[in-house]
Amino acid sequence: MTSMTPRHLADHGDRHPMSIVAYMLVLFIIPSLGLAVTFLAQGQGPAAIAAAVAGALSLVGAAVIYSTMARRLDHSPLIPDSSSAEKARYLVEYRH
Repeated sequence: MTSMTPRHLADHGDRHPMSIVAYMLVLFIIPSLGLAVTFLAQGQGPAAIAAAVAGALSLVGAAVIYSTMARRLDHSPLIPDSSSAEKARYLVEYRH
């Protein structure tokens, strides 16, 4: 028996693509701040500042993505809501 629901071209499961981007930005914070400390210890001030700014921008970028997704999705982008009510709401909203 065939299903009457349309098949979406891009099925991401419980993950939104932008949450993956934000997660990668969070992962980038640790090495960038480690480089900032290393450059500072070596006396390379401009490189340390650049690495610290890159880490700070990654933190701000991830926070903006997560907060925007939380407002638009009405739940946390970090913890997917896989309840039956959420699935029904999704199907009503995105069914074509």
